[in-house]
Amino acid sequence: MNQRHRAGGDAVEVSYVQPYDFTLSTAAIRSRQPGGGSSEEPLRIPTLLHGFPTIVEVTASGCGGALQATSRPEADAEEVRALVEWVLFAALDLSPFYKLITQEPKLSPLATELHGLKPMRPVTLFEMAVIAITEQQVSLASAYHVRERLVRTYGRQVDDLWVFPTPEVLGAATLEELRSLGLTRQKAGYIKTLAERIASGELDMDRLESMDDATAKETIVGWRGFGAWSADYMLVRGLARPDAVPYGDIAIRSVVGKYFGDGSRVASDEVDKLLEPFRPWRGLLVFYLLSHERRMQRARNKSYVSYPL
Repeated sequence: MNQRHRAGGDAVEVSYVQPYDFTLSTAAIRSRQPGGGSSEEPLRIPTLLHGFPTIVEVTASGCGGALQATSRPEADAEEVRALVEWVLFAALDLSPFYKLITQEPKLSPLATELHGLKPMRPVTLFEMAVIAITEQQVSLASAYHVRERLVRTYGRQVDDLWVFPTPEVLGAATLEELRSLGLTRQKAGYIKTLAERIASGELDMDRLESMDDATAKETIVGWRGFGAWSADYMLVRGLARPDAVPYGDIAIRSVVGKYFGDGSRVASDEVDKLLEPFRPWRGLLVFYLLSHERRMQRARNKSYVSYPL
């Protein structure tokens, strides 16, 4: 057996920039998923490491909230650490964000209620791109179930989880096969084209990480099937750009209107104007507003609430 993938393995300590609340952050991401499980459960991340379907499990110890990760089969410690730090936005420093929003009386309570909350992102930018495509102009619940069928059909199973399918696998699927999962012909075509370009080496999504926000957005909008909303969604959730906002999103227009307008939904261009004082943290602020709204609705209804980010 490959010695880098033995069964079991010692825990890897994961570093992160404080403040950070792992339990709060995992609860926030699970609240976006129907049947997302308890926030007390470990975070389990299915991924491919050196071609092996692997589950990376992340837990918080009782000693100062330190994070530990284990992999099954056992993988290289540095790769496991890098993966977890990527998914958790571990390097994000929330301190300047809190300093900014506490100057606004109506936002100051968020820094207390959601102290240490960080977003989480998919394992790969390709997965994030597919998420963006599937969530275009449909409910999040509908998009979630389509992706679940896609992953179970084309991904690789490890224990009770499935690793997100690779560009090579999705690029080889036919449009008819992709449509049978519940995708429209257009969305099936967008996913297949993107997967083919990545698999052939024509498109290197990792190059986005070295681009500034404007250049990265312009690049993404140049891909087939990606408009401004999808590009901003990729930036804020996939590339950890805290100032990017998917302005056209209805839920975002509603929550910004509630907090900064007259209480009603505002137009996309009005979102930009109202959030201007919170640059360069506009995207993170929207994430906090939506997380707060989701928590309040779940407290009232005790059910899944469909909000973006």
